[in-house]
Amino acid sequence: MKMTVAQFYRTSADSGTRETADLERKEARTRHSLHPRAYARFRFVYPVLSRRARGVSLGVNLSPDARCSFSCRYCQVDRRGPRSPSRVDVGAIMAEASAILDDWAEGTLTAKAGWGPLPLSLLRLNDLALSGDGEPTQSPLFAQVLEALRELLDNRLLESVKLIIITNGSGLSRPSVGRALGRLRPGHDEIWVKLDWGTQKAFRETTGTRRSLTAHLSRVVSASRILPVTIQTCLFGTEAGGPSEAEIKAYVRSLRFLRKRKADIARVQIYTISRPPADPGLLPLSSGRLDDIARIVRNETGFRVETFGA
Repeated sequence: MKMTVAQFYRTSADSGTRETADLERKEARTRHSLHPRAYARFRFVYPVLSRRARGVSLGVNLSPDARCSFSCRYCQVDRRGPRSPSRVDVGAIMAEASAILDDWAEGTLTAKAGWGPLPLSLLRLNDLALSGDGEPTQSPLFAQVLEALRELLDNRLLESVKLIIITNGSGLSRPSVGRALGRLRPGHDEIWVKLDWGTQKAFRETTGTRRSLTAHLSRVVSASRILPVTIQTCLFGTEAGGPSEAEIKAYVRSLRFLRKRKADIARVQIYTISRPPADPGLLPLSSGRLDDIARIVRNETGFRVETFGA
């Protein structure tokens, strides 16, 4: 039986009572909502408590200037104020990742990150994730960084730690990106791709681009030939209400297109905004509404679906 996030925390093996589990869940969600980029004054690598990874993720920021190929309404990267241009430094990335892995091995990471005590269910290092403040596949050093991180994990015998690429999908058709993804480990490393829309109009309005939704879906299909793809869907509401029935049906049609094209979809993760978005008029959806939508998606597509509330 698949569990929602609330059920996941509620059934933590080390929560002695329902009250303890509820407290752990509330405290952990508060920390999840922060997602700070700062750690020991590092420029590129930072630890995050990730709801969707269900543990600790080390983010690798290949966009310190916050440049992105999309301009999403729900983006929760803080772009207020000027940013100093900063070139990606592979050596610095490796030094910072090594230092954080040392902190993890020594048991000092959670204190240095300011997280305080955590439930044991979250005390696991899940992945190194190329994501950050923009689109990672835009970086000309994407392939080099990916290979260096793979070698770092191999040298430290951290076979269980995944490499995850969190992408909006715009760069997946580039040959250099495809070759880099082809060096990931099938059945272990992961590609997470954005898909929040079911119509061309919604695609353009949400992403702030003039790109084609059909082309985007085709890139997802192609990427899934390399590794199974996790679909990332952020849903939100406004004062006028949440996603309409028509919008949900259109979104389901996009997923059914992937199914018809035999895309290898590992799961669909449906979540909502948990930090201030670029568009201040957006509101988070309730966990109940997310679960309702997930049931529709699950029934209509057969895909494995997970939900993550605010």
